[in-house]
Parts: sequence; C-alpha cells; structure tokens
Amino acid sequence: TRIADRGIYLSYDGERRKEELLNVSHKKRRLDPSSLEDQLAHWIPVPDDNFDEEEARAPQSDSNLGKRKTYLSTKNPMALWRPLMGDFLAELLRHEGLGDDTENPRCAHCTSPFNPRAIPPVRLFKCYECGQFLHFDYVNLTGNWKEWNGDYWVPCTLAKIGLIYQLGHGGFNCSFPDTTVHSLTVIEDPTIHEIRVRYCKCSKSDQADNLEQLLRNGWYPATVTDPGTCATFRSLEMYRLYSVVGNLNVRDFMTSVERMTDTTATSGMTWLPDRYKQFSRVSRQWSFLSRLKRAGRGHDPRGPEGTALGECAVRCWACPQDGRNLPDGWREVDPKYQFLYMLILAVDANFRLRNRIRVNEIEDPTLGPGWGYFVEPGSYREHLKKYVNEKEVSTCIAFAALLQKDTRLTTGLRVSGVGGCVCARHECMRPNGIGDLQKGERYSNMDFIVLAALAGFSLLWLTISYDIGCQWKQHFHERVKDLPAEIRLPLDDIKIQFGLPVWHAASHNEDCQNDNSLSFKRGVGRSDGEGVERFWSRLNGASFSTKDAGQGVRADTIESKIDDHNFLKNLGQGDTLERRLLVAIAERDRQVAAFKDVSKTIEKEVKESWRKMIKDWEADSTKPNPYVLSRRDCPTEAAVRLDVRKDEEALSGGSAPLHGRSATAFLVAGIQIEDSQRRILTQLKGAAALIAADQENKIQEWRHALLVKIAKFRSLQKVYMPGAAAVLEQVEAERDFDAPPPKAENVKLFMPSAMIHQTTDPLNGCIPGLTDMEAKLRLAQCENSLASLRARLHAKRHLISFRNSNIIADAYPHLRPLNPDDVQLDGDAEESDSAARKKLAMLGAGRGARAPRNAPGTSKRVMSWIWTAPGSLDEEMMHESVRVEWSRSLARKTRWSEEVMLLREEMRRVLRYLGWQAEWWRRRVGLREDLALETLAGMRAYALKEAGWHDRLAEFFRNKWNVPAVTVAQRLLAEEESVGLDD
Repeated sequence: TRIADRGIYLSYDGERRKEELLNVSHKKRRLDPSSLEDQLAHWIPVPDDNFDEEEARAPQSDSNLGKRKTYLSTKNPMALWRPLMGDFLAELLRHEGLGDDTENPRCAHCTSPFNPRAIPPVRLFKCYECGQFLHFDYVNLTGNWKEWNGDYWVPCTLAKIGLIYQLGHGGFNCSFPDTTVHSLTVIEDPTIHEIRVRYCKCSKSDQADNLEQLLRNGWYPATVTDPGTCATFRSLEMYRLYSVVGNLNVRDFMTSVERMTDTTATSGMTWLPDRYKQFSRVSRQWSFLSRLKRAGRGHDPRGPEGTALGECAVRCWACPQDGRNLPDGWREVDPKYQFLYMLILAVDANFRLRNRIRVNEIEDPTLGPGWGYFVEPGSYREHLKKYVNEKEVSTCIAFAALLQKDTRLTTGLRVSGVGGCVCARHECMRPNGIGDLQKGERYSNMDFIVLAALAGFSLLWLTISYDIGCQWKQHFHERVKDLPAEIRLPLDDIKIQFGLPVWHAASHNEDCQNDNSLSFKRGVGRSDGEGVERFWSRLNGASFSTKDAGQGVRADTIESKIDDHNFLKNLGQGDTLERRLLVAIAERDRQVAAFKDVSKTIEKEVKESWRKMIKDWEADSTKPNPYVLSRRDCPTEAAVRLDVRKDEEALSGGSAPLHGRSATAFLVAGIQIEDSQRRILTQLKGAAALIAADQENKIQEWRHALLVKIAKFRSLQKVYMPGAAAVLEQVEAERDFDAPPPKAENVKLFMPSAMIHQTTDPLNGCIPGLTDMEAKLRLAQCENSLASLRARLHAKRHLISFRNSNIIADAYPHLRPLNPDDVQLDGDAEESDSAARKKLAMLGAGRGARAPRNAPGTSKRVMSWIWTAPGSLDEEMMHESVRVEWSRSLARKTRWSEEVMLLREEMRRVLRYLGWQAEWWRRRVGLREDLALETLAGMRAYALKEAGWHDRLAEFFRNKWNVPAVTVAQRLLAEEESVGLDD
C-alpha cells in the first residue's frame, strides 16, 4: 500500500501483515488501516536513495518489509513507536490492576484465593522486583511491595504487617534469637523500607557482633553503635556510579528515593524518615572502602593504616613505570631512543573547583590523606606557610594576568581552585597530582603539586607542558631545593624540558611560542599538552556538589570521580592507541615523503650545517633558534609592547593602572582574541561539511575557551572604553532573539579602531591615548606579519606550505588590501595554467587545446606591493626563509615518526602493566593469616578474580592490536558512519 504523497511503501496483507510491521505479536489487534496509514504518513520520513521503490510495491515482499523495518529502526525508531503510544499507555495502566488474575486472583505459589474476610485472612501482595505475579506471603524482604485492598494496590511495609526478619541466617529461623526486636530503616534503591529485625544469639554468630551480622546480610550500617539505618550494598554501589557518571549528589538521590517510596510524603499527609545525613555518611565510606579494596589494601598485613602516599590511585597503564612496565636495561638504551621512556606531563590550574568556608563546620578531614590523588595535606600546609606573601605570578600572557586578577578574589572561599598534574598523552591524573589553591596559581602551590606527583618515580627524561611554562621554568631548579626532601627531584640525573600547550601557545608572544613550542621539543611525538584541559572538563561536573561541601567530603568526592576517570581511560587504551597509531602511520609516511621531496633540492653541506644548528639549540636553548628567522627588518611585537607600556606610564604620570591591569595588556588581550577568532575561522573555511568528529570537538573546546576570554575582555572594556557599552547595547537590541547567539569566532569586540564609525566622540569612547596605542601595536603586528609572509613565500618553492601562508594572510591587518594574487610567486601562475588545461580536457576540448585568453598566466601579472615594501628584496633573507621552513618540515617529520614509535611502545607498556598487575594480585594470596577462615577465603577469591580479569584484558588488547591495519581502518570508518544512530 502506498501512503499518498510521501513516497513510503509498506507491504500490507490484512491484519497479520500490520501486526508484523509494528512488532505487535502478543495479541490480536483491531486497527483501522486508513487511520494507521495516516499516522505513518505523518511520522515516517521519506527513505534514502538506497530504498528500492519498485521492490517496495510488491505486497508480499517479506525481504522488503525487513528492509523497511531495518531502515526505520536505525534511522528513526521513534517513527515506529509514535502510532503505538496509546497502546503503550494502556499497558502501563493495566499494571495498576490484577492483570491476568483479575477474574480469579490467587497466590501464584499456593493457589490460595484472595479472601480478606477469611480467618486468618488471605491477603495478596505484589513485588515489582520479584515478578508480575501475586504472593500470599513475602519472598523478598526489601522488595517494592504493594497490597491489594480489593480495589487497587496500596503501599505497605513489612513492619506494619508484623514480619520480623532474622539476621545471621539470611531470614531463616534461628534456634536462639535475640529476644529484643529492633526497628530498622533499610535504603534499597529505589525505595526506603521500614522493617523489624532480630539479631542472632546462637552458636553461628558467636564470633559476630550486631554490626557484623548486618554487614554479612549485605546491609551497611549508618552508625557503629545501635544502628537504626542501613543501606544495601547494591544501593551504595548504584549511587557511587550515579555520582561518578552523572555527578548526582546525595540530596537529589535521596529525594528521588523518597518520592519513589511515597510521593505524598512531601505534602505531610504521610511520613517518611529523613535519612539524608545517614546515607551521605555511608555512601562516602563505601566509595572510600571500594578504592581500598581495588588497591589491595585489605590483603596487606599492614592494613589500611599502612597505606603509602598515592598507593590507592589508579595509575596510567601506558606511562613509563620502572618495575611495572619497562623492559630490563631501559636505562642503558641508545640516547636517540631514550625518548621512548620519557614521562610527559601536563600541568594547569582549575578555578571552578572552589570551596566555600562553612560556619560551625565539624572537623572532618579526608578519609585517606594523601593515599590517592590529593597531595598529603600536612606537609603541603607546612610548605605553604613559608610563602604567605609570595609575589604574584608574572607572565608574558595577557590572559593569564587577567585570570590572576580573578583568582585573588578569595573572600569567603577556603579554596579558590585546584592545581593538577596529568599524563599529557593519556589524560590520567597522577598519584598525589592534585592540590588545593588558596590565592590563585602561585608557584609555591604548583611546585609542590608537580614534585609530589613525581615522587617515587624513576626518570631519565621529563617533559612538562604548562600554559605559563615559559615563566614557571625560570628559577625552577632553585625553587626545587626549597621543597621537602621526600619529594625533591634529583635534577642532576634527569633531563627536563618545558613546553606550551598547543592551543594556549597562541596567546604568548611569538618569540615565546617558538622557544617553547611542543612541535620543536624532542621526543614528545604529537602530544598537544592540552590533555589537562580535557581532564578538567570531565571533572568540573563535580564542582556543583562540592563547592559547599565540607573539606573531607569534598576531597573524597573528587577522589572518587578521578578514580573512575582514570580507570575508564585505562580501559579505553585499546581503542585509543589503535586509532592513534593508524592515523600516525599514515601521517608519518606523508611527512617523510614530503620532506624527501624538498630536502633533495638543498645541498648536502647546507643541510648538515642546518642539522648542527638544530642539535646545538636542543642542547642549549640560548643558542640561535633554527625554527625562526635569525634577523628581522622590523622591531618585534614584544619590543613594541614594551615601548607602548612606557608611553602609557608617561601619560598616567606613573600612577597605578586602572582596574589593576594596564591598557597595554587590555589591547594585547583584544588582539589575541582576534587572532584566535581567525584561527577558528581558518579551520572552518571551505570544509564545514568535511570536519571530522574529533576536529569538531576541538573547535568546540576552542570556542568555549574563547568565550571565557571575551568575558574577561568585556570587564576591562568598561574601564578603558566607556563608550563601548552603549554600542554593545545597541548591537544586542538589534539582534534577532529568535536566532542563536553568534559563535565565539563571530563576536565583535569593538576595539578602539572599530569605534570610529560608532560614535562622534573624538576619543572614540576611549580613555585618552588608547587609539594611538592600538595603532602602534597593530603596526608592529602588520610589519611582523608581512615579514613572515614574505619568508613563507620565499620558501614555497621548496616546501609545501601554502595553507600556512594563507593563515598568515588572514591575520594580516588591513592597512592595505591584501588580495590572493599578492601571496603568489611566478611559479604559481604556471600551476594555474596547468589546472586550466586540465579543466578544458575534462570538458571535452581534447588534447592540445589551448587555454582561454582570460586564463591566469604570467604575461599579465604585475608585482605585488608586498615586494616593494622595505626589506623585501634580500637574498640572505631568502636563504634564511628556506632554512626555517626546511627545519620546520624536519620537525614535523620527526614528531610524527616519534609518535608512531611512542604509540607502539605504549601498547607494549599496557600489556606489560596488565601482566605485572595480574602477578601482583596472585602474590596477594596467602599474605595474611590473622583473619577468620571465611574472610581469608573471600580475599583469595577476590585476588584470583582480579588476576584473571587482568589476564583476559591483556589477551583482548593483544588480539585487538594484532589485527591488520586495513581491517582496523574499515572498522573505524564503519563506526564513524554509525555515529548518531540509535541503538
């Protein structure tokens, strides 16, 4: 049957076909065919081009019916459900009655009929957890019980009916029970139960007190003396997962449980016990004990009290760890391969994980001080006492300065944020790698956190990525000497290099970027250093439930969240390393081929001299940087900024800057925002529909970071550009509020130069001198961009860098129009002629066809104005340009080659770690002999279970990584195509 005007064809053969189509086979249905067609025509979308319309016309085509259903179930399963919403609703209402037992209600076990007037009365109950059948008696103690009152189901509790549960025997009879009956509230997700219990006093429980009897029954007591509230193990584990996965707090969880038990209790008509505090306490204890259990602390004869610093943390399986996943003799490896055993860290601060001071707070520290991810609080506090008046962090980044201002606003805060240290390549938090910040991102805090995260690890080579690393590394070796001896690094035995994260580097001065770019650091592969930002994005969800929490509760909650994050990151290594290796091999081959093509055009002696320059700079960063031009024909942007700052001080008469920040920093911040906006637009240009999923995620991260910077810029714009407020209000009033707000890259900043056409004020709505200051900064940007553009075009004859030259062209300030022809050399026109001839051939002009008269060529080209500017015609500069581009091309090839080698070594390290962990668990068996036989048996079973799990996971990863690359690529492409489809 064809549904009119929709292009939808359904096989239809009476009532049976309609039942088959709609997956309704449980009973006969009476549906009006015309009504059904109307509903389907309204909700089912037109199929894609692969749907065979002629095949669908066949009324008895079972194959086409299956194809139709498969299409709908994958592309739009809601379309199949919508016509049946009324039937689903009817089924839900059916459960409110006796269902199949409506005419003859009786117990499913003893077949006793329902008779409330009998003596004793035959009462019927139903438990949604036991199944959809009737009970004369109770089977599940903590089930979701309802009682039939003759007309409908009503909630009931076991305590009201008189049932007494016998502890110590799993509910069965005890030969010598306690004579006292205790009332107990049991929290069993998703309801609260009021029951009565008796403790066991027979010989079976001679060695078990009341607490142990509750725990052995799977009930966790809320107090250790006369417990009146318990939570089942399953409920505690369920809440732990709700918390770490969905950031659910205890208040919302308990409110949901209370409403699930009896919603009317919120009105006061009925009553439920408030067990928020009790569950908050036991859920925290359960999460902490779960971490101790997974860390094997119960198997250690020293017990939990003997836990060492960081021992409960889940470590990264892929990072180098001596004694666990490194091969024998790794210290004696050839120096050129030592990078395979280098540790790469990413460091940063997070100011969303704040914590407020609470009045009359009870002293309640963390349950495991320093045992997991937070630094040991005692030594950390003692260290910070020596730096109460530390001078604020200086930096070359305008935005870090703005951020520093905000973090000093700590009134009413016990903690202004946290500093953290993660492995840069796998995004796992390091043991003892996070610590609270009191007054912003101070060196004293960050030094201690980083060194604590490295304590106990054997290293030869270390790379640290930090968004203020250019400043933080200065005097780092001297500051290390002032740290506690137990975390002090043997700096004489370790080679340390510092770098800037890829995205944050754009906010630094150009010289700073070139000196600290991770792209030029040996051994880091393609590490971007931004892993810590991605880690914060996952941890920030916990900020809502921890900002008002007590100090201990906050720390334990964050530790539980990090613990889950690290574990899942490790489990994901199978897919992550596989995907990265596939991409890295392809890109390495491409970069190697490109470098060979350009390198063969350069004389051997010249290349050797350039290689020596690179090695000298890597050994001593004070030597000339091979990746930048050794001389410029214009002052650097940093020098111009310094001059502008001096002019500003002269205008202000030496007074302090407004709002604590200089006008120069404000203008630099605005220019950097514009650079970031152009960078995003360049990524999106011409490929909006072809952006990969990971690239889209990265762009979203850039946009979020950019919006934060814009917000800080706006706060200073009110001070230095008072007239901008009216312009911004007008722009907002003219915006279409039904349309989405502009994306970060499209937000207009209204810098002083952009206010000329927005106001009649001779100062453009700015403080005096601001417009001239911007002009000097933009002139410096213009001259440096022009010099870089000419250098790229000189090197274009040798290297493939057209895309990079376009990026610079986009960033060039429009002091004079810059056309596409301006960024071409004479050789580019020949490529255009060739492209025109190919186009003619495709159109059928045949061989030997001539290009049209208006085709691009060399005869009518004129020299661009950029080559008549000062400093353009310089043979020495041309040589320098080729050297820079050759060096950068070599760096790209080397980093991708390192990436392939690192990924393969990381795969081997993961397998070694899993093997080590399995053996470690096997050695736990039999370590303790001081406990009861039953407890020792449980410990043995758990240790062997963990060992077996690690063995199976290692075998799974090994088989996964042994699959040919072609098969992996095909599977990954299939997964990409399936993104967005419902399960």
